[in-house]
Amino acid sequence: MDMLVETYAADSLSDDTAARLQAIWQREFGWDRLVYAAPLWYVVGASKGALIGRVGIIKRSISVNGRPLEAGGVTGVVTEPDYRRRGVARRLVGHALEFLQDEHQVSLAMLTCNRRLGPLYERLGWRIVPGPTEYAQPYGNRVCPGLTMVAESGSTSWPEGHIDMRGLPW
Repeated sequence: MDMLVETYAADSLSDDTAARLQAIWQREFGWDRLVYAAPLWYVVGASKGALIGRVGIIKRSISVNGRPLEAGGVTGVVTEPDYRRRGVARRLVGHALEFLQDEHQVSLAMLTCNRRLGPLYERLGWRIVPGPTEYAQPYGNRVCPGLTMVAESGSTSWPEGHIDMRGLPW
């Protein structure tokens, strides 16, 4: 399948493109009542002029066991239903990781997800870390009930222990 993959700064998107990316996210995750951090960048996949997938990217200083750690966040991974099981997510997430490493020198990335999605991300090279993972919400801090997964590039390994996202989840 031919797919054009592009990375955009969130603040550079046209209103129409931003609305389309939000609509895809809303359709997939709109049931979730958490408040999420807004992505700083998006990796977008298109085929024949149609938007077929998206990944949000965040860069933030978090902490693991009280020690600061610069991490990339991968969020809002969505592939349109007609394009699933065709490698779209693999390409978009891979592109997001390359962007973090090449453009921002971030070799550690993290995501949180529903437990049923763990096998998908493991096939994409991510691994589960035990955490726990804590994040902010308007009504106070919460512990992630799902999985926390990390991707490591180069020789840097993710440290084990309590993860504080130091803000809203992504």
